[in-house]
Amino acid sequence: MDVLSLAGVALNASLTTQNELQTLTQRLSSGLRVNSAADDPSGLAIAETLASKVSGLDEGAQQLQTANNALTVADGAMSTISDILQRMRTLVVQARSSLESAADTANIQDELNELTLEINHIAESTTFNGRQLLDGSASSVPPLDTRAMLVVNPTASGGGNIIDQSVDPTQPAVAPDAPQLVQSISVDSYDPVANALNVTVTIGSQDPEFGPEQTSTVQIGNGTDYQPGFSPPTPGSPSFYQTDQYGNYVLSFNIGTLTPADVGSTALLVTLPAQEKAPGSALDVNTGDSEGSVVSVDIGGVSAVDLGVNEVILGDDLENEAAEYRIDYAIQTLATGRAELGSQMVGLQETSQNNNTDAVNTQSAESAIRDVDVGSAVVQYTSAQVLTQIQTRVVASTEKMAQNVATLVADSIVR
Repeated sequence: MDVLSLAGVALNASLTTQNELQTLTQRLSSGLRVNSAADDPSGLAIAETLASKVSGLDEGAQQLQTANNALTVADGAMSTISDILQRMRTLVVQARSSLESAADTANIQDELNELTLEINHIAESTTFNGRQLLDGSASSVPPLDTRAMLVVNPTASGGGNIIDQSVDPTQPAVAPDAPQLVQSISVDSYDPVANALNVTVTIGSQDPEFGPEQTSTVQIGNGTDYQPGFSPPTPGSPSFYQTDQYGNYVLSFNIGTLTPADVGSTALLVTLPAQEKAPGSALDVNTGDSEGSVVSVDIGGVSAVDLGVNEVILGDDLENEAAEYRIDYAIQTLATGRAELGSQMVGLQETSQNNNTDAVNTQSAESAIRDVDVGSAVVQYTSAQVLTQIQTRVVASTEKMAQNVATLVADSIVR
């Protein structure tokens, strides 16, 4: 019997078990199945890729929350502007009362001026981490040009409108540098002799540069949209042009098809200034999901010019009515902007929630590769400990047996 050979086999097995025991000890102490590339080369590569995605998703969720915080700041500022606009509307309604004295009207105008300045101050000073939010630099939407609102425009019996846009869709057209204007049109009476409608047009402005209100009367042929003796309007050549006190062009429009049934109808047109936008574009937020995965946050400018209330100047009742309509427009525009802001906040929250869910699931997949199965590892560790004890005893026993054999051999030689 080769006793020493048996001891060598047991010793080699013991070394293997000791290495396994060392590996299991490292795994149980670290909690990881893969502690080095040698433990699982391909598994380590997959786990590192998954860990990178989890890290990106976690940071993306943080950035989304930061963007949501910025939108919250913007919405708070817009809420304050909304309160200011409501106050301005109250003041204009008050100013339209005939019971207000000249001194009262002057005091109302002073407050309106201060409120306008405060809107601009909020729009210019609202920032988040040093980034302007409400000056238009955080928006990709181009500013609107000088334009007109047909706030009152009843349908004429001929199927058109008292102010008609069917010939030139861009009409009424406002000169880019024109002051803010208000225009009323009324169909006063029918002249059976001329077979025409008598129409009165009044145009004025809150801006003193325009000059006093201008009122004129024209006749429109029965069943037509032009003056008797003139040709119908053609694209690019509207029927009526209006100028300021210096003869500068400010507004052009087409009249609608009128009949005697339209007598008593009126229309009101109010212009709005061109919006202003600071250089910039929508804010991009990296979601961390993949390379180039971003969501855009768009916050429009809300200065007094952008809202159309940069010149709320009290005057006669027509101009005050126009001021009221402009404030109504500003309130609606701001409300729409806040609604869009709220929609973006909801979208950011949903994206963040999706990031968190994706991160948890991805981390679970990484854990399945990288982390140790503690129960299984403990069983293997206990088994390795038992094997180590057995192998140690086998080696010790074979050594003792080898000594006994050597003694027996020696005794037999002596005899």
